[in-house]
Amino acid sequence: MSSTTSNQEMSDHEMLKTLKTAIATSKHSLYEDGILLILWGASFTIGFFLHYYKSSHLVVYWERNIINILNIVGAVLLIGFTIYYLFFRKPKLRTYTAISTRFVWIGIIIAHNLNVIVTKSFLQEVDFALLHPLQMVLIGFALFVTGGIYRYKLLSISGAVMWIAAILCARVELADQFLIRAIANFICFVIPGVLMYLKSKKPAHV
Repeated sequence: MSSTTSNQEMSDHEMLKTLKTAIATSKHSLYEDGILLILWGASFTIGFFLHYYKSSHLVVYWERNIINILNIVGAVLLIGFTIYYLFFRKPKLRTYTAISTRFVWIGIIIAHNLNVIVTKSFLQEVDFALLHPLQMVLIGFALFVTGGIYRYKLLSISGAVMWIAAILCARVELADQFLIRAIANFICFVIPGVLMYLKSKKPAHV
């Protein structure tokens, strides 16, 4: 009887250890998604800084064309890599957490485009000085929720920082909004992304 109880305890212990290992491995895998935060954050940072430069300096025609081409090429490459990363590189690692996060960001993208449609309907034009703060509020929400889903507080803090940046943007001209967004994207995307990616390179601890 004692032997049976001991075996049962060992079995429960092994099951608990297996479960903890699976959770740790899953969370460790999620940290690899930091590469997406780095790439998107770097792209947004550079893109908005170029917009700031173009808006605040006297830029000749060929410079404008180069900036526009760089933005388009960068966006195409980034979207292509994101599709490859999510649907081809990690197709077997689709956890409930990962799927939930995707729905959050897809919803934010849809909400942003609906904001454009709604504000254009009311104002009869696209007011980018208004849309930038609104978009930053939505991005801050997505970061905040993603931090909760991943159990990674730094992402939630980044969401709060993005909200503060949105308030600042609402008080300045469009050109200065580009600069604030560039800085905010670096702080809220690139820095957490680097830290997450570095965590993913360390051995998973149970």
